[in-house]
Amino acid sequence: MMSPTLPGRPGNLTAEQEARLQELWTVTLRVFGVQAPDRPEDVEHQQQSGSLTATPDKKAKKKKNSIFRRHNGDNDEGASADQEDKYGQGKDFQQVLATVDPEKLRNAFWSMVKHDHPDGLLLRFLRARKWDVHNALVMLIATMNWRMKEQRVDDDIMKNGEGQAAANSSSSNAAVKREAEDFLAQLRLGKSFLHGTDREGVWNIIKGWLDPVVASKVHFTKNLDELERFVEKSHIIKELGGDDPYEYQYVEFTAGENEKMSDESTREQLVEERARTVKEYEKITQEWIADSQNRATLQQRRNDLAERLRSGYWQLDPYVRARSLYDRVGLIQGGVIQHYAESETSNAPKAPAAVPQNGPLPTEHRADDVD
Repeated sequence: MMSPTLPGRPGNLTAEQEARLQELWTVTLRVFGVQAPDRPEDVEHQQQSGSLTATPDKKAKKKKNSIFRRHNGDNDEGASADQEDKYGQGKDFQQVLATVDPEKLRNAFWSMVKHDHPDGLLLRFLRARKWDVHNALVMLIATMNWRMKEQRVDDDIMKNGEGQAAANSSSSNAAVKREAEDFLAQLRLGKSFLHGTDREGVWNIIKGWLDPVVASKVHFTKNLDELERFVEKSHIIKELGGDDPYEYQYVEFTAGENEKMSDESTREQLVEERARTVKEYEKITQEWIADSQNRATLQQRRNDLAERLRSGYWQLDPYVRARSLYDRVGLIQGGVIQHYAESETSNAPKAPAAVPQNGPLPTEHRADDVD
């Protein structure tokens, strides 16, 4: 039985939340260099919703962050936000806008979407920043920059995966070999360790550095009863006193499991097809923002395109993502993410249905997922 959709997610938005989502889409697309259609309906919508105007191209370099300049004045929202920039993301945001090509940001965003509903991704940042559009965009851009430059999530971690670590474990370079061996040893062990006993005391210091929304998601438990407040006993492993007989076992990398990643022709074909769908989604999203009279129809078209992006990603996935433990043990099965084994009497998992906006979440998401 599917869990009910939580508030603030695709499928359960208030009118005010939907308006904030439209505002965030407006400024996000402008950061990506995708301009809204020059129609009277757009201008009227921006004036009514308080959406922020873009800077003319001639002044882009000088005041690139003035996408946050309101239509009714020259005060930059970013100025007040900088004074409360507790996490330093505001400065990173301004630096990214001044130095990173908009198309690179756009590509990073759509790479981050993967099989998710694009609205779902933006809504995570809106919820994390208490529906403040400016702060949500700042956080979004900072996150994309981190993925691109610091962690290289897609062009290193996802692309190379455990197979590269297995290869590096035989490297003649001592440092490379040691790093790979340590990484694989951690995977084979299946455990992480924290040294020290005063974890809550340390946490009381650390949580002051975090956003309250993030800090509220961290809980410490001392026994089974406390753990059951957050996890069903049937999903707690027996080692911790629960009923789940699951025992971790690392399944080793096997030669040939990433064979499809060498098929450049198929990969390029799927990438080009996804790019066309992305452009169509952006275009329909602009119309959805501007045309309140036909919003329901346009929203359904966005849903259809979101489903095309979802299913298209899973076709592309084996050509861009190295296989991992989750693939080898069957947790990821061609687009179906199965966290817990089905009972013998249950039906085999089926591929998720189309993802409706303001409707149910896809089956691979649980309504109680932690963002």
